[in-house]
Amino acid sequence: MYRIIAISQLQTGAKKYVDMVKETDEPIIITQRGHPAAVLVGYEEFAGLQATQEEMSHPDWKQRLARAETESRLGRGKPLESYLRDRKQPR
Repeated sequence: MYRIIAISQLQTGAKKYVDMVKETDEPIIITQRGHPAAVLVGYEEFAGLQATQEEMSHPDWKQRLARAETESRLGRGKPLESYLRDRKQPR
């Protein structure tokens, strides 16, 4: 279950809520006038969401995912850090 707080609570206790998200890795839903308006998430979670969105922007993302799952099952995967490092290097 997500924690839900009003934007006024965030305004008066921003540090408390940021610390809470960092410690628990649980997002906090921020409401405005009683309706969901935003989500406070940790940086790692945000970066992961951005990376997922970027990967899924490729038209062949489903095939790429299936191939990665197969390679991982067969022990042919590579560590994420290595993949990201290789990906950033110009070819």
